[in-house]
Amino acid sequence: MKIDGIKNQRIADKSSVKKSKAAGEINFFSLLEGQLHPPEPTATVQSTSFTDEPAVPAQLRLDGVFISENTIDLLESFENSLENLTLTETDLTPIIDALEHGTTSLLDIKEQLPKDDPLALLIDQVATISIIETEKFRRGDYS
Repeated sequence: MKIDGIKNQRIADKSSVKKSKAAGEINFFSLLEGQLHPPEPTATVQSTSFTDEPAVPAQLRLDGVFISENTIDLLESFENSLENLTLTETDLTPIIDALEHGTTSLLDIKEQLPKDDPLALLIDQVATISIIETEKFRRGDYS
């Protein structure tokens, strides 16, 4: 590498260098400025039916998921209890009461959710199974 050709040349400092924008060159400061202060949108975006619905509070979603999981666990406990032939109907009644209470809570949460919400669909399925099982128990199918 030859460096003789640049021996006695003075390197210009930053303030005297002209900023040139060659094709394909990206100016970091303009990118940063664009990120910090984005330009105002020129076109308006039409709202869709999805954005017209009110936002669902996060706590409501968490409650719905928690109660759904709890109800599924109760259904599994009920299934396991049915296999135990030593348990009587009165032994199973607390599980059924808890299932009915959980189902009521789930349906209350479902009413607050949009119809096509995935959580509402899950709650509907869990509540349906819970209602079927409690009704079968109450009418004596498991006696």
